[in-house]
Amino acid sequence: MRRPLAVCALLTVIVAAAALHGCDRQTTGSDEGSHDVGQRRYAVRGIYGQGSASRWFDGPVAIGFNLIDTGPYPEELSQLTARGVKGFVWLGGYSNTTCEFNRSDAWVRSHVATIAGDPAVGAYFIDDEPDVERCPDAPRQIRARSRMVKASDPGPPTFVVTYRTWQLRRLVGTVDVIGLDHYPCTIEHGCDYAKIGEQAAVADRLGIRYWGVIQAHGDDWYKVPTRDELHFQFVHWRATKMEGYLVFAWNWPREHRSLWLANDPELKRQLRIENDG
Repeated sequence: MRRPLAVCALLTVIVAAAALHGCDRQTTGSDEGSHDVGQRRYAVRGIYGQGSASRWFDGPVAIGFNLIDTGPYPEELSQLTARGVKGFVWLGGYSNTTCEFNRSDAWVRSHVATIAGDPAVGAYFIDDEPDVERCPDAPRQIRARSRMVKASDPGPPTFVVTYRTWQLRRLVGTVDVIGLDHYPCTIEHGCDYAKIGEQAAVADRLGIRYWGVIQAHGDDWYKVPTRDELHFQFVHWRATKMEGYLVFAWNWPREHRSLWLANDPELKRQLRIENDG
């Protein structure tokens, strides 16, 4: 458990680093347990989730998220438009077992053509955590899929997400943006926030545009962060050059509802503060 003086020292260092990136500081509200956050309100404030649009979109939107996990379906996108937000569109992903995409080019091409130009499309999610060691041809395949998507709908960015920092070099140029999801908080080891800066530093050296992926979940390995631990993730991410962030996840793991962010009022309250910037 950290001593108060250690926390103050840590925050002093991080605040100074954030100032170098142009993020001034402000105190947000009088909410009990609220924290100082950067004045910058990121244009991309996304969240993962699953389920019927009518059942789960409203919760994240109410606490300030503006980029919502969705599929390539006009009826879901219309629900996002009605709420004044956009979606990041999941296109089926890539298999690290077969080393092929789960959806054919024809399937992706037809679905993207159906929604191309829809104002609710904020980004196209090409894959989650490809393994380019197991599948050496994955970077070429991902690049080709990204180009195919952008040929139909050139405006929204394409992205993949990875925690494999050592593979970032292989993913340079495959998509427009890379999500960095080296989650810091585990049951066995607690929270190691240094992972955030280390992964971001590698992305910076490679000239990668990136979004931070922030942990707000738990399972048999990761711990559900406390409100303070969630905030400290944001503190560290705000000290990087991230262009926005995605939070994982609103309703995960599916079989353990007690662990869901959707059912955690304290974490939702903190996310409202962070999203307000």
